[in-house]
Amino acid sequence: MLLNEINAPVLVIGYGNALRGDDGAGPAAAQALRDRLPASLAEVLAVHQLLPELTEPLSRSKLAIFIDADWKSAPGEVHQKQVTAGPDEGKTIGHHQSPENLLNMARDLYGHAPPAVLFQVGAAEFGYQEGLSKPVRRAIPKVVREVVKTVKKVVQDPERPHA
Repeated sequence: MLLNEINAPVLVIGYGNALRGDDGAGPAAAQALRDRLPASLAEVLAVHQLLPELTEPLSRSKLAIFIDADWKSAPGEVHQKQVTAGPDEGKTIGHHQSPENLLNMARDLYGHAPPAVLFQVGAAEFGYQEGLSKPVRRAIPKVVREVVKTVKKVVQDPERPHA
């Protein structure tokens, strides 16, 4: 696949389990982004977990943005980092994929893995409950602003798709 054949400029994937408290931060941010990002700029998905089926839309994107909860950071903190397809880790195709592994699969199966950014929201409540904790709810608008800013950079300067 040639880069000029890519027809989806940005793919945003918010992932996590909305029935496990703060683990639903990724899907909550994706839902909010659907109102802020026109379909002409980005395809926004809210998914329960990262699955191999996402590799095909990844391969058609110029930039991938992943959004997830992070149990290692303080609740409500927002972090951003670049993720890349790296050496094959030997993982099987199945559940519990990482952004890096999906990028590897997109590269190996379709010939293209886009640059990617992972936004992580610090979280603490992962019990069986619906709804986000107060710090995570407050962080969602910040994630939305940062993702919109990142998407606009790609649209304005397509030669520099990184955040």
